[in-house]
This record gives sequence, structure tokens and C-alpha cells, in this order.
Amino acid sequence: MTNPGQSATTLAVRPPRRLGWFALLAAAALACARPDDQPRMVDEALAAAAAYDARLVDLARRADELEHRRATLPHDTLNSAAAEHSLSQARTAIAGQRGYLTGARARLKAIAPGAPREVRALVDELRQRLDTGLTEAVAELSAVESSVAIAEQQRRPGAPPPEPIAEPTVEDRAPDTDRSGTPIR
Repeated sequence: MTNPGQSATTLAVRPPRRLGWFALLAAAALACARPDDQPRMVDEALAAAAAYDARLVDLARRADELEHRRATLPHDTLNSAAAEHSLSQARTAIAGQRGYLTGARARLKAIAPGAPREVRALVDELRQRLDTGLTEAVAELSAVESSVAIAEQQRRPGAPPPEPIAEPTVEDRAPDTDRSGTPIR
């Protein structure tokens, strides 16, 4: 039998409150950094730094290859200055992240024993900053790759010239508006 305002299914679905609190406390205890976790955390941080360093080396190699491909194109190629600027931005981002990584490794090794929270904070900062820097470098390199690929395609013998941008048809244009911005139909 159930209470008048409740059904049998409502009573069966409710989780016991003590079990919820116990699960919360257990999760909090597992998440706490203990001083004896610090060597493992430092090793993990150094492994992450090595992975980021390998990624930065790959991006530097990619920038070198793009520089070589770009150098084979005529200097009056479409968007040559923009591609050069983007490549310079990518190289600056890569060099900046490599410098930061070197400093972060030194800071990591200088953290006193028994300070796992400092290690965790440094690892979080390292990941956030390097992820942002890598994204910036990849975006700049992708812009250069696109520009170089278009220029190489246009240079090929027998390649069709780029199609002119078609004037939009009447249906594609934005409607004319009066002074208030209301469309005139």
C-alpha cells in the first residue's frame, strides 16, 4: 500500500540519501592530491611536455616544408604577402610555445616535494597555454597551406583560370531598404 499522494513507482525510484553522500565523499577523497602522488604527477607532466614538444617539432617541420613550397612560387603570386605574414605568425607561435615549454619544465623540477597542488596547477596552465598556442600555429599554417595550394594549382600548365565571381541574381541579393531599414518589396 502507498500513501495517498504517492505511487509505488515513486517510492522505488528514490535513491537512499546516505548512498549519495557516501559516493560524493568517496569521489572527493579520491580527487584529493596526496603528497606521495607528486612523483607520479611530475612524471605525468614531463610526459605531457614531451608530447607537446614532439608536436611543436612536427609543426616546425611543417612550416619549413611550406617555406620551401612557397619559395618555389613567383613573388607576385596572389596573396604572397598574406601567406608570408601567416607563416611568420605561425613560426612566432611555435617558438613562443617552445620557450614556454622549456620554462615550464624548469618550474616543474623546482617545485618543492609535498606540493602536489602546485604541480597540478602548473600542469593545468601548461595544457591550457600550449593547446591555445598549438591551435593558433595550426590555424596559421593551414592558411598558408591553402594559399600555396591555390597558387600551385593556378601555376600548372593547362589549369583553367579561376572563375570570376558571379554577380548575384536578383533573388540572391538582399532586398532594398528604405531609410528605416524596412525592406522594400
